Amino acid sequence: MSRSLRNIFFRRLNLLAVVSAAIFGLLLVQAERVILLNDLHNKGESIARILAAVTMDAIMVHDYATVERYAGDIVADPGIVSLTVKRADGEILAAYGGSAGAEHLLTISHPVMMGGEVFGEVSLDFSTERVQSISRKLLLATVAAVIIFHLFGVLISRFALKSAVIMPLEKLSRAIHTLRQGDLDQHIEIREPAEFAELGRSFNEMAATIRNTFDDLGKQRERVQFEQGKLAAIVNNMADGLFVTDTSGVIISFNNSAERITGFSEGEAIGHKCSDLFRSTLCRDACALYHAGEIISNRPTTLTTKGDEIMAVAVSSAMLFDAEGEVVGGVQTFRDITADQKRQEVYCHTEKLAAIGQLAAGLAHEINNPLGNILGYAKYLDQAAPPEEFAKRVAIIIEQTKRCSGIVKGLLDFARRSASRPAVIDPNDLMSRIVDIVRFQADKKDIALHLDLQSAGKIVADPQKIEQVVLNILLNAIQAMSGPGNIWVGTARRVETILLTVADDGPGIAPEVSSRIFDPFFTTKPVGEGTGLGLAISEGIVIEAGGAIDVEDRPGGGAIFTVILPGTFSNSDETLSS
Repeated sequence: MSRSLRNIFFRRLNLLAVVSAAIFGLLLVQAERVILLNDLHNKGESIARILAAVTMDAIMVHDYATVERYAGDIVADPGIVSLTVKRADGEILAAYGGSAGAEHLLTISHPVMMGGEVFGEVSLDFSTERVQSISRKLLLATVAAVIIFHLFGVLISRFALKSAVIMPLEKLSRAIHTLRQGDLDQHIEIREPAEFAELGRSFNEMAATIRNTFDDLGKQRERVQFEQGKLAAIVNNMADGLFVTDTSGVIISFNNSAERITGFSEGEAIGHKCSDLFRSTLCRDACALYHAGEIISNRPTTLTTKGDEIMAVAVSSAMLFDAEGEVVGGVQTFRDITADQKRQEVYCHTEKLAAIGQLAAGLAHEINNPLGNILGYAKYLDQAAPPEEFAKRVAIIIEQTKRCSGIVKGLLDFARRSASRPAVIDPNDLMSRIVDIVRFQADKKDIALHLDLQSAGKIVADPQKIEQVVLNILLNAIQAMSGPGNIWVGTARRVETILLTVADDGPGIAPEVSSRIFDPFFTTKPVGEGTGLGLAISEGIVIEAGGAIDVEDRPGGGAIFTVILPGTFSNSDETLSS
């Protein structure tokens, strides 16, 4: 248990006083003892010197009675224990008292001499008992005085300690205790000592700073709560479904629209992995955590609802970071695009029918030529003709028939409605095939088609849909040119993408309509010659495939359409399952 300041102070003060008193008393007693012994020694020297002079005179006149008389007077002093006067030959001239068994004696000897010759010696023994008694009394008096002064000092110190230290500390302690209980309006006044006054000012400044900080925190908490409430309202009322996952893909938040779209309640979703709950490749396809932090925007994929219905959705996702920049999870939004896909299929089919209508006139002429050849050669078939001539005419008839069949089959394949089936496409083959389809349209207008196929990669997409995109762009280019001209069709690679380009030297795109050419139902064609859906549908198909369409003016006149699609540069050409 810790001791109080008062306890520590007085313990150390008492220890200091006791040690000081002991040292001071010992020094005082020792000094007084030395003084008394010096006085006694000086007295003995005086007596011995006088007695030695008397003894010398007595020896000179052989009057030893005088020596005894003087010695007798001297030993009358109670402080003298014994006295001995001897001649140089050892004869004792006077002797009084005895020092045998006596304690605390001071012996003083003085020679009896004349000139340099010693005639005898005077020896006195003084008792130091009086000195010891005075020393003891002095020690007791010193101890008593020290105790009295110490007690008086303790009382004064206690008062000084209380007023100068204890009371200011108690003020600080009470203020700190009150501050700790939440009362931040603390203010204490300490005028002295200066150190505690400075400490009091520091406490007041600290309390004011804490109060201001708490006020700021309160305001910030209110703002955060308001923003949290606003964000929660936005999240729960947004039309798109939203869920948040941690770094392992476990769902930790699920909004109202996500419940409505998927059929799973928030309680059923939280704590489950996205892939386990939706039983699809949604997380792998469209979660930023699985794509090295890439921000995903409207990527099409599927999920399985609570009712085991497979739903087409467009997912956007991004990663979540904490204040230190560490990844803590991901946020995904999704919307049901099943109806949109069905509408797009209807629009695509409508646009196909419009394109078929545009091809029909040229197709009739294209088929009439081989049909005329077939009819002509059929009329001139003669069984009597040489076998070589007969076989040659039959071969021509067969060739022209296959040509007609191929043209009709290509048109039927293009018009046939089918579900989206991604596959590995060779862009060079695709562009060559489309050019063959529209070549007769171009020939009617005396338009030259130029191929520049440089791509060495593959495209993973629905072949029919990509074919429709390029065919729409090519037909638009042919229709835009009123007379002879050139169209350049090509493929190229740029980094990890494949470029499909269609360029012409026609009139180009007017600036006032360039920003609207991809709007649905916008067309510059005469009424009845276009639906205005071709480029809008083409853009949707390309975006669905993860690409984009770029349009720019061609130097020298005309326009350049560039379809940019993700490329794969392996040798695999396996068809992917949807």
